[in-house]
Amino acid sequence: MTSPAPLGRMLIAGASGTLGGPLAAQAVAAGWDVTATYLTRPERVRAGTPIRLDLRDPDATRDLIESVRPDAIVHAAVTERSGEGYDEAIRLSGRHLAQAAAATGARLVALSTDLVFDGSQAFYTEDSRPQPAANSPYGQAKLDAERALASICPDALIVRTSLIYDFDPANAQVAWMLATLERGETLRLYTDQIRCPIWAVNLADCLVDLVSKPVSGLLHVVGPEPVSRYDLGTALLDALGYDGPRLVERASAPDSHPKVLHLPVDRARAVLSTPLLSIAEARACWERGAAFSRSCK
Repeated sequence: MTSPAPLGRMLIAGASGTLGGPLAAQAVAAGWDVTATYLTRPERVRAGTPIRLDLRDPDATRDLIESVRPDAIVHAAVTERSGEGYDEAIRLSGRHLAQAAAATGARLVALSTDLVFDGSQAFYTEDSRPQPAANSPYGQAKLDAERALASICPDALIVRTSLIYDFDPANAQVAWMLATLERGETLRLYTDQIRCPIWAVNLADCLVDLVSKPVSGLLHVVGPEPVSRYDLGTALLDALGYDGPRLVERASAPDSHPKVLHLPVDRARAVLSTPLLSIAEARACWERGAAFSRSCK
């Protein structure tokens, strides 16, 4: 029995990351021939053909994309928000991928963040004017990357998302909490900082969905419910068998932090075939062992 023909070739930049891992798995399962790039952690690539790529290098980025000739590129690469030059790496990676996509005619879907906003408004739609917090070089770098992408590759889709969580001790939203508890330190979570967290598997499904849809510009793809950092943290700890409310101390965010980053999902829901899941719905899918959130409605 022969295998069905692949949907096409997809290059996932950052396939070793929190989002890139499930995204590569979902894309392969959906029928894509995936090239999965990484920078330092090849063992974290879950599916596809792993290839090392430093997105800061324009020649290497161009050469790989010209060699692979992907039909679609998903820019899911992230950087640590520390160390010299991390913000410039964000700008460079977006620019280099956009240039390569424009040169080859590849469909480009790139991830951005709710931190392009400063939290001074009650909510932010795709039509809201972006303005990062004054003390957020990360938010400013992502906004600069958005603008470069849109200028170089006008047909690109820029997906703004929020806190990407998973029910996994290695997930960034979980690991730091567990490390704090293991050190015997007080774990404080903000009750007044509100964002729209999304399960990594759910977001990966949405991206596989969006790659094949004729939509461009900006799209907010986040969890459907605004949630405090405290409620997110205690929910994740509870799912992993910890007594979150007992272990976590309630705290207020400093005034320098964005307080409310609420991104309504009306436009996303009108475009997507994939449902956007609340934390409770995501946990139910995870506990049932569902491989893909699209099977959890």
